[in-house]
Amino acid sequence: MVIENEVTIWGQVGVASSITIGSKSIILAQSGISKSLEGGQTYFGYPAEEARKKYKELSTLRMMVSQYGKK
Repeated sequence: MVIENEVTIWGQVGVASSITIGSKSIILAQSGISKSLEGGQTYFGYPAEEARKKYKELSTLRMMVSQYGKK
């Protein structure tokens, strides 16, 4: 595992062996890293993905679930 410069890793993050985490990355809490990550981005989730994309997916999923019950 290679962790480049200025990487922030929050609590309860799992990291697979033989990966590289790019410089200035931020890994948010309770994320799982199964592949190498580019530098300069914020990651979240399992598997870890770019945080803004992941939050949009979760938001859309919640809206879909709330609309599904309404008829």
